Amino acid sequence: MDILVIGAGLAGLSVAWHLRDQARVRVLERREQPGTEASSQNAGMIRRMGEDPYERALAVRTHERLEALPEELARFTPSRVTGALLGLVDDPWHLHDAAAHLRARGVRVESVDRPAEIAPILAGSPVRHAWYLPDERVADAHALVSGFVAGVRERGGEVRCREVVESVILEGGRAVGVRTADGELRADAVVLAAGAWSRHLAAEAGLSRPLVPLRRTLLQTAADSRAAGHPWTWLDDVGVYLRPEGTGWLLSGCDEAIDFPDDGPSTGPVEIEPRALALDKIERFLPALGEPRLTGGWTGLRTFAPDRRPMLGEDPELPGLWWAAGLGGFGVTCSLAVGEAVAGWLCGEQVPWLDREAVSPGRRTLRRWAIRPTGDLAGSKLVRVK
Repeated sequence: MDILVIGAGLAGLSVAWHLRDQARVRVLERREQPGTEASSQNAGMIRRMGEDPYERALAVRTHERLEALPEELARFTPSRVTGALLGLVDDPWHLHDAAAHLRARGVRVESVDRPAEIAPILAGSPVRHAWYLPDERVADAHALVSGFVAGVRERGGEVRCREVVESVILEGGRAVGVRTADGELRADAVVLAAGAWSRHLAAEAGLSRPLVPLRRTLLQTAADSRAAGHPWTWLDDVGVYLRPEGTGWLLSGCDEAIDFPDDGPSTGPVEIEPRALALDKIERFLPALGEPRLTGGWTGLRTFAPDRRPMLGEDPELPGLWWAAGLGGFGVTCSLAVGEAVAGWLCGEQVPWLDREAVSPGRRTLRRWAIRPTGDLAGSKLVRVK
């Protein structure tokens, strides 16, 4: 079996890595290095306590795989246990269904009355309820990308950079390869894992798949001795998180803005408004942090379907075209499981821990959906998906 994967981010590389012993795999990446778009722009938190049950299923599976990695990946040390605390300010019931789901799966989830005893940075915070997950992890996305690339190449697969895919080749109502600037490449199946560019490539093939890129801002602070050993902390309903990064903190006000990419890199500079939003949230919800001295930051794209669920598996309207896209803000959280599921389906295997129809790229989707410009659930804004 000959497989072409478009996109050398975490999703595409995970699919390729899982197929490395069953197929001839070629990964095509438009940039000069693998993992330089969304995979390099994330905060790296492996979060199992998400809002969507299918996201949770992917996250739980990824976490299980990270706990028992083969030496081939483990030598790159792609993750570490840090613990996590998820707090709620306005809606104390917001994550109760997620807690019940995870507990039923055997995940350690503790209800916390005094969260500042676990996460001192929450001293003085107006948190009404909190959940502590002592086994949560932080991933090193670069290490994971490096492990996937090495594993693919060690089994004879290819990861080609500076390969711009212009379109998918269609013959007899089936995807049979791709056109690049250098010519045509044929394959038994094409896997679309191009992140924010996936929608455009699908449209060129005559498919309407409503994937929408949302830009988010991350900020870095100067050194703070309190960061060492602190669990990553997320106030979910109001939309603000921080985690230790080096000797300081990495934080975000969870802003969202629709932004379709051009041909250039998707990362960008920090703008005034999202920076001010994050600092305002720190002042209101994390007063113990004080006035952090910011030393840097960036923005990146997170690509979603309207139901905020990924598009995985073969497209029902175009045989031969497979999807590993729409991972949104949980690409690191779900990458191992996404690759396992898509590779399994490609090889005709059963994937009992994930409902194939629920993540199908051909499922019915919303025409209007809520984005969160300020990261606050109460401030959601309905937009129309074209």
